[in-house]
Amino acid sequence: MELSEEPLSVVITFIDNGVPYDPLRKTDPDTTLSAEEREIGGLGIYMVKKSMDGVEYEYKDGQNILKIIKNL
Repeated sequence: MELSEEPLSVVITFIDNGVPYDPLRKTDPDTTLSAEEREIGGLGIYMVKKSMDGVEYEYKDGQNILKIIKNL
């Protein structure tokens, strides 16, 4: 976690050594459907994308790196 000054924001970085996987490429779920009608999965990253001011992914040096940014 880090604090950035320009703009004032909090940046949280998640890093793992797993198989390359960009969660941002997943199609957003159809939230007009009921929970019973929707496919399982994808709602968590959808909520992150909607509630954060920035979400970035990169695969570098054998690591998945996901950053979420919230401006204060």
